[in-house]
Amino acid sequence: MKKITWTESLSVGIDLIDDQHKTWITHFNKAVDALASHHHPEQIIKTLEFLVDYTGTHFATEEKHMKASKYPYMAEHLGKHQELSETLTNLVTDFEEEGVTDDLSDYINTFLNNWLIDHIKTIDTKFATWTRDNGYSIVEA
Repeated sequence: MKKITWTESLSVGIDLIDDQHKTWITHFNKAVDALASHHHPEQIIKTLEFLVDYTGTHFATEEKHMKASKYPYMAEHLGKHQELSETLTNLVTDFEEEGVTDDLSDYINTFLNNWLIDHIKTIDTKFATWTRDNGYSIVEA
């Protein structure tokens, strides 16, 4: 399974958002390790549940600032957030029902890895650029 390595190409230029993305990547990589080594199911589910919870926290931060700044593409962005939240919840359910399977591991690795990188580089970068261009500063959650 492939881990995500933080590089400046993933930076949206907003420290708070970048720091949250780094935390998410760290825990994604822990999930990759846990799944690859078939750790105890409790450890895997704990890591996946952290991703679900932290994703909610991160999305709440972005959504708060989208509303406050009157971001015109908020509906599109929130749709992407909803998509990932549902997928993560389904992954936890699949793991609870089936345990570690090659299909689940591959899906987590491929979907989450690609989704996160694409989301940061397109959707989040678009929001960050819009905030800077419109004089809105994001400094707190």
